[in-house]
Amino acid sequence: MNRFFGILMFALTTVLLASTSIGSVSVEEAIQKRIAMFKSSGENIKKLNKLIRAGDVSRAIQLVNFHVTWSEDMPLLFPLGSQASTSNGSDASSDIWDNPTGFKNAIKQYNLTSASLRESLRSADSASINETFKSFVGTCKSCHKQFRN
Repeated sequence: MNRFFGILMFALTTVLLASTSIGSVSVEEAIQKRIAMFKSSGENIKKLNKLIRAGDVSRAIQLVNFHVTWSEDMPLLFPLGSQASTSNGSDASSDIWDNPTGFKNAIKQYNLTSASLRESLRSADSASINETFKSFVGTCKSCHKQFRN
C-alpha cells in the first residue's frame, strides 16, 4: 500500500510539473519562451535542410519531432496581451488575436506538414522528402507573412 501511494504521488507530481511547464506562465514569460522557440525552430530548419541534403534520415526525423511538438505547444504561448510592443521584443501581429481561427488553422497546417515530413523521412523516398520539406517551409513562411510583424 505504501509503495502504491508513493507511485501515485510521483505520477501526480510529474503531471503537475509537466502541465505547468508551458501552460501557466505569465505574459512576459510566454513572450520570452516563444521568442526562444522560434529562434530554435529557425536554427532547426537550417540543420534539417542540411541533413536532408546529406541523406541523414534518422537525424532529420529527430529534428522534425521538435516541430511536431512545437506545433502542439505553440498556442499556449500566445496569451492575450502578448502581441508586439516596443518593450517586449515580440514580432507577434495583432492579427493573431483579431483572427484566432486563421491563426489556429495556420498552426494546424504547421502540425500537419511537420507530421507529413516525418512520414516522408520514414519512407526514405527522396522525391517525397524534398517535396514535403518545401511544403513544410512554405507553411512556416505563410504563417509568418500573415501573423508576424
